Amino acid sequence: MVKRIWSATKYYFFLAIGVILLYIVFKDVDFPWLWNEIKHAHFGWVLLSFFCGFLAMASRAWRWRIMLEPLGYKPSFLNCFNGVAIGYLSNIALPRMGEVVRCTILNQTSGIPVTKLFGTVILERVIDVLILLSLITLVFFTQIDRFGKFFMNEVFGDTFAKLSTFLSTSGWIVIPMLVILLVSFLFLVRYIFSRFGENKIIRKIAEFGRGISDGLITLFKMKSKGAFLLHTGIIWSLYFIMTWICVYAYDPTSALGAFDGLFLMVVGGLGMTAPVQGGFGAFHYLVEKALFLYDIKPSISPITGAELRPGLVFATIVHSTQFIMTVAAGILALISVAFQRKKKDAQKTH
Repeated sequence: MVKRIWSATKYYFFLAIGVILLYIVFKDVDFPWLWNEIKHAHFGWVLLSFFCGFLAMASRAWRWRIMLEPLGYKPSFLNCFNGVAIGYLSNIALPRMGEVVRCTILNQTSGIPVTKLFGTVILERVIDVLILLSLITLVFFTQIDRFGKFFMNEVFGDTFAKLSTFLSTSGWIVIPMLVILLVSFLFLVRYIFSRFGENKIIRKIAEFGRGISDGLITLFKMKSKGAFLLHTGIIWSLYFIMTWICVYAYDPTSALGAFDGLFLMVVGGLGMTAPVQGGFGAFHYLVEKALFLYDIKPSISPITGAELRPGLVFATIVHSTQFIMTVAAGILALISVAFQRKKKDAQKTH
C-alpha cells in the first residue's frame, strides 16, 4: 500500500512540474497562429526525422544485445527492441522509470536476470552522459562568446559561480571529509558482508551487487567492441540528424547550418534530461531560448496583440515528432510482447 502511494506521489509530482513548465512556456501563445504555423510546416522533413528517431531506437536495441553477449545471453533483436521501446514509453509516464521497465520486459521475454540487465543499462547511461558532456564542451568552446554565454546564462545559471565560491571557502574541508566518509563506508560494507555473509538478506544484497557489477564490466569483456562503437556512433549521429533536418521543416529556421543543428540537439538533449515526463516544457523553453541567438525571437501580432513565437513553433515540431515516434514504437512493442505472452500461454496449455 505504501509503495503504491509513493509511486502515485512521484508520478503526480513530476506531472505537476511538467504542467507548470508547459503553462509557463505556452501561457502567452496565440494558439490559432501556432497551429497555423505547424500546419504549414514541410512534413517531408518531419517524417524523415521520425524515421531517424525510429532507427536510433533500433540501433540502441542492437547495441544492448551486443552488451549482453559477454554475460552469456543472446536475446533476439525483437525482444531487445521491445524492451527499449516500452522503456522510452514508460519515461513519458514517470521519468527514469523506463530503465527499470525495459529490464523487466527483457527479463520476462528472455529470462535474463534483472540485476545483470540493470548493470548494462547503468553502463549505457554513463556512456551517453559522457558523450553529451563532450558535445556540450565542444559546442561551448567553439564559439564561447555566443554558445558559451548561452549555457552559462540559460542552462547552468550561477551554478559555476556557487561551486567556485564553495571550493574557495569550504571545499578544502568538506571534500576531504566526504572522501574519508566514503572510504569508511566502503570498509564498513566490506566488514558487514564478511561477518554476516550467511545472512539471507545480506546474501540477496550481495547477489544483487554482483549482478550489477557483471553488467557494468561487459564493456571490457565484449568481443564485438567495434560493433558497439559503431552503434554508439550511429545512435548519436541519428540524434543529430533528426534535430538538424527539422530546421528545414520550418521556414524561419531553414537557414541554419549543420553546426547550428548540433547546438540545438545538445540544448534539446539537456531539456530531455529534466526530471519531467518526456522533457515537456523544459525542452521547449531551452530550444526557444537557443534560437534567440539566431535572432528568431518573439514578435507582437499587429492584429491580436498576442506574442508570435517562431522559436516555440520549431521546438514544438521537434518535440512532437519525437513524442509521437516514442508512443508509436512503444505501442507496437506492447502489442508484440502481448502476442509473445499469448503464444507462450497457448503452448503451456497443449
